[in-house]
Amino acid sequence: MPAGECYDFVMKQGKLVKTLYYFFTICIIVGAVFIYKAWWNRYFRLRPELAVAEPAVLPIDAPVEGALVWEEEILIAPAEGSVSFPKGGGPVFCARGDTVAVLSASSGRRVIHAPRPGYFMAALDGSEGSWSYGDIWPGNSSLPTPGPLRFMKEGANVHAGEPLGKMIPQPQKLRCVAYLDKTAYTEDLHSRKDLELKRNLSELPFRAEIRTVKDLGPAIKVYLSLPFFSGEDLRSRRVSFLLHSGQARGVMIPESAVILRNRKKVVFLVTGDRSKAVEVSGTPVSGKRFLVESGLAPGDLVIISGADAEEGEVRLW
Repeated sequence: MPAGECYDFVMKQGKLVKTLYYFFTICIIVGAVFIYKAWWNRYFRLRPELAVAEPAVLPIDAPVEGALVWEEEILIAPAEGSVSFPKGGGPVFCARGDTVAVLSASSGRRVIHAPRPGYFMAALDGSEGSWSYGDIWPGNSSLPTPGPLRFMKEGANVHAGEPLGKMIPQPQKLRCVAYLDKTAYTEDLHSRKDLELKRNLSELPFRAEIRTVKDLGPAIKVYLSLPFFSGEDLRSRRVSFLLHSGQARGVMIPESAVILRNRKKVVFLVTGDRSKAVEVSGTPVSGKRFLVESGLAPGDLVIISGADAEEGEVRLW
């Protein structure tokens, strides 16, 4: 073989050997990583992080939208002029005879007094005269929405006969028309005298007297008397409450422990050195927790990461 061909042959063989060397080196590295990852996954699968099912009692509160109803009287300007409100725009409580507005008219100063005790507001929302029990209770349509509350400006010019605001006489019962979802409250309300409501999650429930009940199939329409009437209640005719209908008892676990399998809620229960998929029922709650009402008992151990868990052997130590 000529020297030149021999040299080319040796070079080609060297390149082939080098290519094979790198190929097998990469295969060995990839294989080592794969084996290590498989070992690592098995290690943590056998030693999962666990959580203890802790007993818990939570209130069952369902949102309720209602329409507040009260008696009111519009105050009318007796003459044209600029108006001022000595007690402010309100809502402010006034005794009978208190000065609620003063008109600076061309004919002189005119003083408007509170005709009876109650709350005064230098504001209207456009629903005055058309928002009452008789207007809201009939039928099964959604509750009406009032217009925005518009306050009169200090020093504004008004004409004779125009409204200056309104009085909400006291004492009177603050009433509420609301719809209840039957899935949230299944008890027969016709036999009850009151409901337990809450303004928000942090407040204690109060009792609202049931005046009238109407069964509408999937919903129940109720007419209630509330036990309080503050000036702040007058800022909107629509109100949101929480219906307190009881307590849910069960055990608390991390929400991450619960997965869906065949449209069922499942957790992995650890007993001895084995994990087993167990169907549970319950609902998510605040703080990324899950209240299990059936399927687990206090003290049970569950795998925190249900998405990574499998049935089989578990090593607790």
